[in-house]
Amino acid sequence: MKYADKVNPANRYLAYHFFLNSLFGIAHWATVVSDSDSLRAIFLIHYFPIYLLNTPFLYFYVRALLTNKIHIKDWDYLHFIPFLVILINILPYSLLPWALKLNFAYQLHRNFNHIYEVYFPLVPFAVYFVFRSIFSLLYISRSALLVWDSMFKGDLITNQTLKSWLWVCLGLGAVFNLALISFSFYSLLNNDFVLTIDEQGRGRTLATVLMSALTISIYFFPKVLYGFQFNSGDSFKDIIKLNEEITKKSKTLELSNVRLNQVHQLVQAYIKDKRFLIPGFAMSDLVKDISTPEHVLTYYFNNYKGSTFLKWKNQLRIKEAIKLLNAGDANSHTLESVGKACGYKSRSNFIQAFKSQTGVSPSTYLKKLS
Repeated sequence: MKYADKVNPANRYLAYHFFLNSLFGIAHWATVVSDSDSLRAIFLIHYFPIYLLNTPFLYFYVRALLTNKIHIKDWDYLHFIPFLVILINILPYSLLPWALKLNFAYQLHRNFNHIYEVYFPLVPFAVYFVFRSIFSLLYISRSALLVWDSMFKGDLITNQTLKSWLWVCLGLGAVFNLALISFSFYSLLNNDFVLTIDEQGRGRTLATVLMSALTISIYFFPKVLYGFQFNSGDSFKDIIKLNEEITKKSKTLELSNVRLNQVHQLVQAYIKDKRFLIPGFAMSDLVKDISTPEHVLTYYFNNYKGSTFLKWKNQLRIKEAIKLLNAGDANSHTLESVGKACGYKSRSNFIQAFKSQTGVSPSTYLKKLS
């Protein structure tokens, strides 16, 4: 996992997401299935704020994969406000003596309505329970928009595995939270707006199945799991062996210095042909053209260049666009044609990328030239 994080920093957010998924499963088992009052006292309410970290980390993972924003910084910390609000909300319970928590867990196991006896100063239990799934769906929807936008730009055309994985992951997450919302509203409408546990266990069974599917789904995408390319004929054992070899090499100076310098020379020579201006140019094209494995190139961009492939590509394209604008090409051609000449399929994508790199729009840049 440590090496995978170096190869692609986005993996750290995926690891956090799956860790929280697993923790949800443990909390669910401890509070609903287990007969232990101690486990119930520990996990039931204390887990409330932790649930609100799950899909934000999923969003950070998708964002790091598909955009230039790899790290959490500045305004990104606003995403943790709901977590902090619910953390404050459960403080009255958290500060209770252990004996009272055990007694509460004992009573709750016999009648779930005892949950309404807990004092929540900011957000009532039923509101939190329904809101948490709506909150998760908002982040899943935002992540899906990022995937859709990347597909529209053509960034995922040559990476069908990643595209399929993202849709499977987001799709299962959406179905899971929609199911929780449906059973919550069903309970509220049929119990005088009091949220209760389904005695027949239908909701718990469905939630368990969906969470299990979400947790094991990554194993059907070994390329995403291990972060490198492999041949379709390779067995899973071969993939594991290759991953171990790469991990060993990553700890030597050969990869961090000699090998990375070799890759740098290859990339610099490759830039001269300006193939990055071809619409739909992707990492797989660079892999093929300079005969360098994808995991090595990803490591090179993230650790040697301190960037991402997407950011590197956009920097080169916008640099070329600036040359064209300085040469007066916009006088005889439209901004849209300049954008297309630099590999952008639409005017809006060109303007967005140009502004991201320079801080101003192409039209504003032209005004400064005149």
